[in-house]
Amino acid sequence: MVTDQRGSNQSISVIIPAYNSHLTLGKSIDGLLCQTAYDRIDHIIIVDSSDHPQALEQLEILKMKDKVLVLTSGVKVMPAIQRNMGAKHAESEILCFLDSDAFPADNWIGKILEACESGCRVGGGSYRLPDFQQDMIIPKAQYYLEFNEFIDVGKPRSKRLVPSCNLFCERKLFLEVGGFPEIRASEDTMFGLIMNQTNQMMFFPDIVVYHIFREQKDHYYKNQILLGQYIFIYRKYIYKSIYYNGILPYFFLPGFVLVKFLRISCRLAISGRVHIKNSIPTVFQFMKGLFFWSRGFWIGIGKYKNEESLFELNGNFTQNSIAANRRLVKQYLRSY
Repeated sequence: MVTDQRGSNQSISVIIPAYNSHLTLGKSIDGLLCQTAYDRIDHIIIVDSSDHPQALEQLEILKMKDKVLVLTSGVKVMPAIQRNMGAKHAESEILCFLDSDAFPADNWIGKILEACESGCRVGGGSYRLPDFQQDMIIPKAQYYLEFNEFIDVGKPRSKRLVPSCNLFCERKLFLEVGGFPEIRASEDTMFGLIMNQTNQMMFFPDIVVYHIFREQKDHYYKNQILLGQYIFIYRKYIYKSIYYNGILPYFFLPGFVLVKFLRISCRLAISGRVHIKNSIPTVFQFMKGLFFWSRGFWIGIGKYKNEESLFELNGNFTQNSIAANRRLVKQYLRSY
């Protein structure tokens, strides 16, 4: 980690992408307004593309709250585009990214400032289930399937990536790397791999966000399909390996899934008895989620056969940026 000391007067802008998030966005804003280091927040920037009447009504109310700014992206766009819009509008030295279905612990800003003032330029934190979802199987299954690598245990350490719903970065550095790659999912994975080329990304377990998970089975399964699809896309795009070419990925898919399952199992074992015990009742829904993730991966194999199909899926990349980003990430992966 970079060790140069930075000033203790750095200001923060929090950026939240939103789309019809009226059921959860209020908790995100309330969590920020209750921060112990609230005075260090310049603005809470909501970048919204909602079309639901209740969401639009809520935004009118939120506009009246202290430090809250609402930007409209016009049409519905990807969260990556919204985050980049918010970053360009912000003027603070530090950018913090939060999702509209998450809310921070009351010392979130304070802990981020501690990390920045110790010399960290980019990093993120851990995730917990909110109290009201602790006894729900579907949210718990998602938690262990999606955030098993970011449970709040252990010491601060370097990571290849951290999820974008609990991430901070110096604004200058964020703009230097071009912000988030504007793809539908896995943009935080791409951002982390590119960022690690020049600046070590750190993970701080005590920088905590509570993530509100989907409670309906169909929403859970659809999201896993989406995640699986884009995991394949980014892997094929970055690695250019025989494992991801032609029909071979169909044959290797069982191996990919097995490796994913074993990695998650190891992480849960390291996380301690509490998480092992809590994960046991979720096994059936966890495995169903893994099945739908595999199905999404399968769909990605069929959809993304060449570079041009990536342009069709994500029209915001240019061919030059594709090549440049792949070159940077592959250099990083070789040296890791």
